[in-house]
Amino acid sequence: MERSGRSGEPAVFDTSSLIFLDLLGYMPLLQQLYQVVVPEAVSKELSVHTGSPGIGVMSLGWVVHRAPGTESVRRVGSESPTVGRGEREVIALGLELSCSVVLDDRKARLRASRVGLAITGTLGVLLRLHLIGLASRGIEEDLRLLEEAGMRISPDLRRVVIEAGEQDEDQQPRR
Repeated sequence: MERSGRSGEPAVFDTSSLIFLDLLGYMPLLQQLYQVVVPEAVSKELSVHTGSPGIGVMSLGWVVHRAPGTESVRRVGSESPTVGRGEREVIALGLELSCSVVLDDRKARLRASRVGLAITGTLGVLLRLHLIGLASRGIEEDLRLLEEAGMRISPDLRRVVIEAGEQDEDQQPRR
């Protein structure tokens, strides 16, 4: 149930996606794809280390900072698989807003899937940026930079992302 998002469509982001996209320098581009929503727990996780990637999200005027309802968080937290506080709040807000969530953690993606949310992750957002021509580097270089920053990308997933990016490049009119 993967969805890319359209400009203005809300999407609730988890910490890792914001950090990785900020590392790549693509944070300002997110506003062209989504109405970025950041839960309170994610804001707290980002603010722990001043000067770290992702901290700038706190000051972006176009990012919506919102706390989910206590009951939504409790309901998400009471079911398996168990996920962290930030992921619980992302899923809870996704349910409250009936919108996509951007999660990388496998357990959190499974949990979001079980409650029927549309899910994408850092790589899905990255691929969308490439497909619409907003990325400043090639997809392989961005993947390499993410891996150097600590993102674990399986060889199969890497191949799928590269192929998807190349297929789009083949279909784009030459300028």
